[in-house]
Amino acid sequence: MAKYTCATLGDCDRANTGEVFERSPGEDLKCPDCGILLQMQAPSTSGNNGPRGNKLLPIAAAVIGLALLGGAALLYTKRQPQPGVAETPPVAAAPALEAPASATSGGGIAPPEAETAALRRQGEASLTAGDATQAAAASNRAATNEILKLAIAKMAQGKLDEAEQDLQQARSRAPQESLVYYNFGVLRLKQNRTADALREFEASFMAGFTYFDQLDKDSDLAPLRKDPRFAELLAKYRKTGQ
Repeated sequence: MAKYTCATLGDCDRANTGEVFERSPGEDLKCPDCGILLQMQAPSTSGNNGPRGNKLLPIAAAVIGLALLGGAALLYTKRQPQPGVAETPPVAAAPALEAPASATSGGGIAPPEAETAALRRQGEASLTAGDATQAAAASNRAATNEILKLAIAKMAQGKLDEAEQDLQQARSRAPQESLVYYNFGVLRLKQNRTADALREFEASFMAGFTYFDQLDKDSDLAPLRKDPRFAELLAKYRKTGQ
């Protein structure tokens, strides 16, 4: 069995005591105290095929954690259906990266699913090829996309504090991602913090936001549609963003 520890030092008693958890494949990898995914401990140097094996172990753990995060996102959305919306069977994601991001029914813009799937494949391929740097970068971007989808789902359910925690985590992973700023803007609108929302939207546009068609469909932006400050931002950035 693999050994794991909780990495949320300061916020979890199990992490503070350094408790080690043994888990078999397929068992729940969440900390029984704080609920955060456990972190795999690197085994001893023997049997790891030398330095290269040691280097790849943390990345392998990251890829496994990413897969679990993706599964948690799907499970979360299945267990939390929106009122009045019939469940539909899953549809396979398109393989192309050019698929547009989608404006969700509860507001916000989710990253393209095809992009997330491609990033996962890229991470796995880089890991197999021994390129730890590229594997970590691709896995980090895919994880950011999954976190954004979770945050959007929580905003739609009115869980604004939880959504803000997810968005903060996404921002720490990808501080230059335009959709992180955009969805923070949506959150600020839901919190009735219009001035802060405008700053987040401007930061999103400056970071290279290109999803103006989806922005036009986002129902949560209704309070800003007639705001001259927002109209000025759109006039400034829409021409270069499309």
